[in-house]
Parts: sequence; C-alpha cells; structure tokens
Amino acid sequence: MERDRRHALATLPQLAPGRYLGIEDAGEIVLLPLTADVMHIGRSPAADVVLDDSSVSRRHALLARRGAETVILDDRSLNGLRVNGERVNEAILRNGDLIVLGQVSLRFFDV
Repeated sequence: MERDRRHALATLPQLAPGRYLGIEDAGEIVLLPLTADVMHIGRSPAADVVLDDSSVSRRHALLARRGAETVILDDRSLNGLRVNGERVNEAILRNGDLIVLGQVSLRFFDV
C-alpha cells in the first residue's frame, strides 16, 4: 500500500505558480486558478466562483489581493465565513487554509 501511495503522489501534476481554490466536485478535487485581483464567491450566477448550494449566500465572500497577500472577506453572508474552523469577517489566507462558506468547504493553495 505504501508503494501505491508513493506512486500516486509521484504522478500528481505539477501546478504552475499561482493561487488556487480547491473544491470537491463529484468526488474529485477541482482546482480553480485565482487570476483576478478581486473575485466574488457565491451562489449568484454573476459570481466569479459559483457555488450551487443553498447554504451559500448569493454574495457570500470576496477574495482580494493586497500586495503579496490574499485576503478573504465575508460579503454580508447569512451563514458566515470560517477559516481553519474560526468564524471571521476577514482573514489573510495561507497555503493549505480550509475555508468554509455555509456548508461548502474549499482549500486555498498558494504555489
């Protein structure tokens, strides 16, 4: 089993440098590149990252670049925003941080 795990890790694609959100979709992790300086996350079709879940507000959160940092901000959502288990209105994101919007979990990656 250890050999299989090492092989699986060795075959993962190398990510290009950048910022990504990881979202589970049908059992697979989908990585969305964060290319804009400000991105809207929510249930609205007008959002940059659309999360089709009733626990997510239409305008739930914002991802913004501040210099070299990436910040997530609650956009007056009903169910709030959690980063690494702590409810926040705003947080600086670090590689591997777990973001929860309503009942949807995302992972932030900074490569």
